[in-house]
Amino acid sequence: MSENPAQLDACSPFQQAVLRTVISIPPGLVTTYRAIAVCLCKPGAARAVGKALADNPLPLFVPCHRVICSDRSIGGYQGGATMKRTLLAREGVTFDPAGRVTDESIITNLNPLRRKHIGEPPPISQGSRILS
Repeated sequence: MSENPAQLDACSPFQQAVLRTVISIPPGLVTTYRAIAVCLCKPGAARAVGKALADNPLPLFVPCHRVICSDRSIGGYQGGATMKRTLLAREGVTFDPAGRVTDESIITNLNPLRRKHIGEPPPISQGSRILS
């Protein structure tokens, strides 16, 4: 997003941080609203992350469909649940018979992604799967 930061001027600093974090999630993987909140050192802000994504001013550039609920259900999406599931499946995300995202498609530690893609120092975080 650094190529056109003027488009983010209307966003709050928190929303900018959420959007920049989501941009770092590679195709075929998802994370949770809670994991993003923890990554941003705001562990109780999962709903605020969801609101920041619902108000995403750059839906074609910020892949907010790659963020799901902590219970592995797909959660909301501006284009609807069917569209979100279709986009995720096309990217290689897998689902169990109940329609929940399988564990191998979920990353919870976003700090390495943030450092690699946007060069920010790592905040304190928890997580189980690390990408380098």
